[in-house]
Amino acid sequence: MGFQKSRLLLCVAVIAGLFFVPAMAQEKTEGAADTTFQAPPQNRLYLASLTIMRYNPLGLETQNRLMYARRLAESTSPLFRDTFFAMGLSTKLNPAYVKVGPLIDFQPIAVFNLRLGYEYLEYFGTMGYLQSYPDSDANFSDDARDDAEDDAYSTGGHHFFAEPTIQMKVGKIAARSKFAIEYWKLDLEEDDDYFYDATLDTLVPNEKLLWSNDSDLLYMSGQLTLGVRYSAVFPGNDLEHMRVGPLFAWSFHTRDYSSFNKPTLLMILGWYFKHPDRVGAVPYVLVGFSFSSDLMGSQAN
Repeated sequence: MGFQKSRLLLCVAVIAGLFFVPAMAQEKTEGAADTTFQAPPQNRLYLASLTIMRYNPLGLETQNRLMYARRLAESTSPLFRDTFFAMGLSTKLNPAYVKVGPLIDFQPIAVFNLRLGYEYLEYFGTMGYLQSYPDSDANFSDDARDDAEDDAYSTGGHHFFAEPTIQMKVGKIAARSKFAIEYWKLDLEEDDDYFYDATLDTLVPNEKLLWSNDSDLLYMSGQLTLGVRYSAVFPGNDLEHMRVGPLFAWSFHTRDYSSFNKPTLLMILGWYFKHPDRVGAVPYVLVGFSFSSDLMGSQAN
């Protein structure tokens, strides 16, 4: 019970800090010209792409978003100069499944972003996916799922999610905390009520809510980003897990709103300090490459 209260107090403190510090920064810089800021186009049509490889658990996936964005305000204020409303199509593809669906991305103020989405997903029945279980007491370790790989089956379903993010940047220091509230409805076998999802790395309850959090503390200097990430998943049972570790990113260039924006290599390591199966010396490892490309409203390279 004390641990739950401490988590709640920490979240409240982070949220309060993220809103308070940018307001102070705005007061200190009010009236000063910011020559480094590049105003976004009034209208944008862009493609955002992220391809990742992951270990512990194993994974390979490409995620792509085709979005139309409209700038909400013309302002030099740090709180309002990058506000927008965007909508478009999201796709995710890996050897085990495909997800596709509409996406809304809304940022009414610099310290808050809200992403809402729906995905239809189809499991191919390959790579040991999908495997489902009657309850949350099932053994879903890597070894157990490998042994039951022949029991995997193809199926489809629906995934709804809301992702509010609070964020700030003062000087070269940035912080952000993304919460995800998710609802899954899959066509599971027989009377099964849970299935294993590798991204969440837990047994997901079917037709119930779960939530997760990724929080970053970052040092950003030109093309280099260094930081620490805390990740946690809370599926509404005793299978919640948490990990923490360093984050590294290198952008080959930092241009925005061009035909090839911020091509970036990314690496995240995370050591589990709570997990049914993965606590130990072997970390979570993710490496990836991301970029975006403005198809309309792009500025000169």
